[in-house]
Amino acid sequence: MDQSAGIVLRPATAGDIDEITRVVADAFEHDDPIEEFVFPSEAVRRRNAPRMLRVMLKYRFIPAGGAEIAVRDGAIVGAILWYPAGYRQSLWRETVSGPQFLWAMGSATPRGMAVDAALARVAPKDPHNFVVYLGCEPAAQRMGVGKALMVSLRDRSDREGVPLYGICKDDNVGFYEALGGRRIGETTIGRDGPRMNVVMRPPAEAKV
Repeated sequence: MDQSAGIVLRPATAGDIDEITRVVADAFEHDDPIEEFVFPSEAVRRRNAPRMLRVMLKYRFIPAGGAEIAVRDGAIVGAILWYPAGYRQSLWRETVSGPQFLWAMGSATPRGMAVDAALARVAPKDPHNFVVYLGCEPAAQRMGVGKALMVSLRDRSDREGVPLYGICKDDNVGFYEALGGRRIGETTIGRDGPRMNVVMRPPAEAKV
């Protein structure tokens, strides 16, 4: 648990879904190439992107243990969501959540599937953690919230002995490099979607 600068980190629970959705939606409201690709219409994006995230939190990230939040003064100010090492989509959960995903995505479903396909292309077959969302309240940005969340997942990856992967736009490569990661390539979302950098940080050698 990291309490530096008044920030407390803890695993997310189902009771946090509403607040996480709000925080991440605010964080990605502007200049997010993936959400802009999935939902080209701003009006549709504002309505459907939070719906999509809510379903992913309920049926993917939280049940898999791939969600951690940053809390300050009792309020959630940031969240990191990832697919944990060894993550496998539950057939039951996918069946139950399928209609909800279709409702959340609407006509954007093929573009959403293109994002999943892009992640699958760059993810290694060996166990790894894969960051999907890292966001914090606009008012809390540049205050160490995102770094605290990423350091926590980095340290978890070290304890598990697995690499940490993610994709990001050009502006964010330096953030990953500062935490020991490096750019290892790029991927394009869909046939004509955004080009994203693939970043990876290998696990640190275990200290004896």
